[in-house]
Amino acid sequence: MTDRHASSRPGAENDRPPGERLQRVLAARGVASRRASEELIVSGRVQVNGRTVTQLGTRVDPLHDEIRVDGKLLRPQRPRYIALNKPSGFITTTRDEKQRWTVMDLVDVEERVYPVGRLDRDTQGLLLLTNDGTLAHRVMHPRYELAKEYHVITHTRPTDAQLQRVRSGVDVDGRRVVPDECRLLRETPEGIIVKVVLHEGLYHVVRQMMRAVGIEVARLRRVRIGPVSLQGIPPGAWRDLTPGELVQLFEALDLPPEAAEQANARRRLQLTPVGGFQHPPGRVQALRQGADAEQRRR
Repeated sequence: MTDRHASSRPGAENDRPPGERLQRVLAARGVASRRASEELIVSGRVQVNGRTVTQLGTRVDPLHDEIRVDGKLLRPQRPRYIALNKPSGFITTTRDEKQRWTVMDLVDVEERVYPVGRLDRDTQGLLLLTNDGTLAHRVMHPRYELAKEYHVITHTRPTDAQLQRVRSGVDVDGRRVVPDECRLLRETPEGIIVKVVLHEGLYHVVRQMMRAVGIEVARLRRVRIGPVSLQGIPPGAWRDLTPGELVQLFEALDLPPEAAEQANARRRLQLTPVGGFQHPPGRVQALRQGADAEQRRR
């Protein structure tokens, strides 16, 4: 449990303490609405690990902290770790006021999971969802240097000079971003694929790097997060991480392997990909035109 608040300075999202806000956890467990849960906390009716909590900014680990309301223990959720192949056209959020498609429309599980980080609406590929706040925090934080691999699909072959400029580092939102790797991967009917590996978590970071050196992005796909790969998961489908993937992910994030084994013993496992999504005819072209128009405005 932590009482620290996220800073308002730029980049504070990556420095946010791990865990979830206590009132969100209470609401998700069905104790009361978000507003009523806040009133329970302020009135001193909620205890975390034996300590009464009255501060609304308090963050908790919903998997490991003992939470009681009026002395009654809230049963913890089973941990869940999901890999989703996000199609274009979906918003990376748990809900959207404009009633647009979100990634939660693709995943139907009993546990209350949420996306780890963000992929913009037009970016495809690997997205993790979990209810483990500590793991989510470490995946997003650059301190742990978890590699994310992207494939940039372009219709014009980049020059050696353009690729070298990317390798040398590009300024994005006031920060110098130097990728771990940037190279031509292969030519396909879809286009020329440029492989980019980095551990930064800035929003639109790959698109901004490509734009800075003049490489057109026809399509962008994330294919790997640390030891977890997109391979074998169709667009719009999801599966749970395998026990081995979870152990490797914990190790990559400096989390104890025995904690991964404990999670493996408690969690549900759906290892065959479930679901899938294909845009109807004409929808793909409309999405591409919308993405091109957005890029021109920028």
